[in-house]
Amino acid sequence: MEELLRYLNITHSGRRRVALEDIEIAGQVIRAGDGLIMPNDIANRDPETFPDPDELDVRRDARLHVAFGFGVHQCLGQPLARMELQVVYSALYRRIPTLRLATDLDQISFKHDGQVYGVYELPVTW
Repeated sequence: MEELLRYLNITHSGRRRVALEDIEIAGQVIRAGDGLIMPNDIANRDPETFPDPDELDVRRDARLHVAFGFGVHQCLGQPLARMELQVVYSALYRRIPTLRLATDLDQISFKHDGQVYGVYELPVTW
């Protein structure tokens, strides 16, 4: 579950900020007044923390992801969301052990046009 949260991330809106003064980051000058959008999931793709970060590895220890934010900006609902995911997945696979996709993965349309990540539809069979 933690690897899925790391890999997929929940929101795609990014943090929006305005530079208050001129700064330089990695050789790039950002001028006072420039707008910045920092993707939420970029930290979850740090190869120093997650080897092969663009690969989904459900056996990975992904507890250091920031899918729910960090520090004072952490989502207050993250314990509930984690519990819901654990209960739903374990109950679903226990009750319907033959559950599987009814189509090829490349036929699934993922939502990239909204604030929250997901799919438009998920055809399954059992």
